[in-house]
Amino acid sequence: MIPLVFLVMLVAQPIYELDEIVVTATRYPAALQDIALATVVIDKEELDKLNAISVGEVLQVYAGADIKDYGNPGSVSSISIRGIPANGTLVLVNGHPLNLITVGMADLSAININTVERIEIVKGPVSSLYGANGIGGAVNIITTKDYKKPEFKALFYPATTDLDMPFQSKELFVKVGLPIGKTTFDAAGTYSASDGFRDNSDYTGYYFTGSFSYRPDKAKIISTFTYNSKDYGIPGPMLADSSSASLLDREKDNSVLGNVCVKWDISDRFSLSNTFFADRRLIQFHTAYIGTDQDTIDTDYDYLTSTLGSNTMAQISMNSTEAVLGIDTHYDTLETTETSERYRDTVWNASSYNIGAWLELKHNISHFIFTPGMRIDWNSRYDYFLSPAVGFVSPIMDNLWAKISIGKAFRAPTFNDLFWPGSGNLDLKPEHGWAYELRFESSPSPVLFAALSLFGRSVKDRISWLPAGNGQWQPQNVNYISVKGIELEVNNQINEIVGVHLEGSYLYSRQKNDEVTYDFYDWIADTGLTIIEEVERETAFTPKYSASAKLDFNLPYGFGFNIEGLIVAEKFNYYANYDQYPNVSMDMKVLDSYLMLNTSISKTMFKFLKLSVGAKNLLDQDYATQFGYTMNDLDYPMPGRILFARLMWQR
Repeated sequence: MIPLVFLVMLVAQPIYELDEIVVTATRYPAALQDIALATVVIDKEELDKLNAISVGEVLQVYAGADIKDYGNPGSVSSISIRGIPANGTLVLVNGHPLNLITVGMADLSAININTVERIEIVKGPVSSLYGANGIGGAVNIITTKDYKKPEFKALFYPATTDLDMPFQSKELFVKVGLPIGKTTFDAAGTYSASDGFRDNSDYTGYYFTGSFSYRPDKAKIISTFTYNSKDYGIPGPMLADSSSASLLDREKDNSVLGNVCVKWDISDRFSLSNTFFADRRLIQFHTAYIGTDQDTIDTDYDYLTSTLGSNTMAQISMNSTEAVLGIDTHYDTLETTETSERYRDTVWNASSYNIGAWLELKHNISHFIFTPGMRIDWNSRYDYFLSPAVGFVSPIMDNLWAKISIGKAFRAPTFNDLFWPGSGNLDLKPEHGWAYELRFESSPSPVLFAALSLFGRSVKDRISWLPAGNGQWQPQNVNYISVKGIELEVNNQINEIVGVHLEGSYLYSRQKNDEVTYDFYDWIADTGLTIIEEVERETAFTPKYSASAKLDFNLPYGFGFNIEGLIVAEKFNYYANYDQYPNVSMDMKVLDSYLMLNTSISKTMFKFLKLSVGAKNLLDQDYATQFGYTMNDLDYPMPGRILFARLMWQR
């Protein structure tokens, strides 16, 4: 079957010419073909075909991307790229970092999929451009659009896992775009609600995003604003009796992100831009547990983070060379309060300041493109870090290109690592490592694209919490990870009716962790002994392989049909076993591999009305992508078969 598919692709005839694709996740506009790092662009047409419920659902089918989700509406969803954990993958919204300073990772559920116009994925180190948290790569989620005429869009999206409750989940979305001369206004709002499919998994969310742009001659002013509010239950991992670990834990998240960018095209060879941005995020977590006297003890945690920043970028063209240089600054603050009915309240505040300067050159030598880059970051908490990178792009023959990239990247210690009351470690330094890639891309016809990537990467000084010698656990730079892998991508529009998209990846990933093998502490005598040994194992949380296939059919009379399949290998995690205290061993837990099938059929009516119906997890698979707290719980189950309808009116 597979050879037959490839044969069909090779003999496919051109149907239409593709426009040059320009990518902005590289911080400045660049042609996709000229970028040495593996880069994927998902446009609005592709997003609409998927009828996706979330950003994570879109990203999970692309090679090298692994999505972890707690399964409940509104709960945290994260992405790791090519075996690098989520806190080492940079997520951006219109170029604005979304990663939390408390834990380092970004929550994909904070972005409503219906507001997204385009997604760009860079699967390689980006610290030479962006600084911290770019070890795995970057995902730039773009919500802005250039309007040629007024547009209005409304969407109603009910979904359910139980036909007796057809509106178990529902979403109402409205968007307006209005160009007036050189000025454009854009606004979108969403209301989402769900009863959940487990106890204490209900969800209510409000999302608003808007933009304003003004384009006088040789200049551009654009401002974007995003507000997100959600209130949801956190049932915890499943227990053996299939109940929730907690029926009382809840969380409220509120975030505001805004920026203003001014760009001047001073001449044909020189442009300058300045961006000022700010964000404020409040996480309110409520938990409760039963005390020894059977009383319920309520505890509330408030995490308020704020960021103020700016970046200045200059782009200079000089014959066969293009230079881009910039300066970034941002000031981060954290205010945290723990309020308990039984114990003393805890308040802790922290802040840091970062300055980064970077330079990238793009030099054309005959048919070769040479792209060296360098960035230096100074942070008030971990001092200096240097991030070099270099890329080569060269044609081997007609419609076949070779791309080579080498880069060093880093992940900054989080505020939790640095400042956690009584345990934070201000001596931490960034995790860091090198990444290498050899990539071949081919497009023998305008409707066929194929790519093969061979890559390797390592991360040293990984941060892990270990005993610090006084019985107190503390984060330390001790661990190591190594990843080698291969990826394949094929995208072919066979004819005007049928399109095929194939993705696959294989990872050989190993970790070297310092682990406690003996741990005894006498609190009365204030003495103890802890033995720590370095142990090499298969990397936790990382599936060895994944593969996806998608078929799109553009049928007569306005009908469309697609089916999408995804298979993900098993994942491992390791849990300390103190049954033979003070000797400590490590138990391995497995999340089983799973196969997902999603399908939908759509019909366009009256040119502006489109109805789609379909199913997510068509086979009703029992699976999980996120481990629980202990060796014996049943982890975080994902929803079963979801049936949905999507009614969209757009003019």
